[in-house]
Amino acid sequence: MNLIVVDLEWNSASRSQNIDHDLASLMRFEIIELGAVRLKEDLSLGKSFHRYVTPVLYKKIHHHIAVVTKRTQQSLQEGVLFTHMVDEIIPYAGKNPVFASWGTADADVFISNCQFHEIASDFQFRALNAQAVFSGIAEGICSREQRSVEYALDFLRLPKDLPFHEAITDAIYTARILSRTLELELADRPSETAASLLRPYIFDPYLTRQSESVVTLEQGADMMAFLETYAFTCPACGTRLEVVPIDTGGHWYTVNPGKRWFAVAACEKHGDIEITVRKARRSKVPRYTIRTLIPDRPLKIPSLHEEKSSLVWIDPDA
Repeated sequence: MNLIVVDLEWNSASRSQNIDHDLASLMRFEIIELGAVRLKEDLSLGKSFHRYVTPVLYKKIHHHIAVVTKRTQQSLQEGVLFTHMVDEIIPYAGKNPVFASWGTADADVFISNCQFHEIASDFQFRALNAQAVFSGIAEGICSREQRSVEYALDFLRLPKDLPFHEAITDAIYTARILSRTLELELADRPSETAASLLRPYIFDPYLTRQSESVVTLEQGADMMAFLETYAFTCPACGTRLEVVPIDTGGHWYTVNPGKRWFAVAACEKHGDIEITVRKARRSKVPRYTIRTLIPDRPLKIPSLHEEKSSLVWIDPDA
């Protein structure tokens, strides 16, 4: 597996900038820094890549971005153009790269910047959510609660010897987390490989992976009867989906009675699809949001009355 750990810093529109609405809609966030490091087959860190990027749309640094990244307005002129950076990272990445990042936003922002600059679509990559790998393997949970890089470093007892919120150092931290997570799991599961452990977490970032719709029912309507006849479709290709039985014995799992339901469907082309139905809060009529999602991690049936978990680190050796 050709695994490249990537981290981005980006800028966005500030109130003092008069940005054309149509242009802004094409690229909400503009990359101003990219850091990457290769994770080798033996899980050691390989050659790194780092570039500052000069923005062409959001030329004034947003106050919040400046505070977090410690970047100055002058520093935005010290990089290369995005198109030049891509010309350099393509040979660095090599064939069939998998870009791993902390969360899924970096892949989306990178693609939107490529599309804005009309960069040829023949540069394709697959993506991997390193945060999901940490939660699913190191913590043993599949929660969508977002853990921070610092939390994961503390959990795995890894050093915090580099500054945070710099693209290259955050990429190195993420690579260390991935490496340590896989090393610990492989020690307990020697029949596996790093590639086999990561395979369920790799996804296609070019797909439309999620769709939502809102429906309103009549008072007293039978929710289960409605769901049994609703036409669910794949968010990527629009194919009609059939809900499949789950291990609870039925097709639908009640996460929170009267408020939230969960089901699984399968698309022949795009694999497993998660379906979540939530009742709207503080609505005078029965209104529900229906979400279909191609997951970026292994499927997991939500726990009954599932609540957000607290971001409190528990010492695994305590």
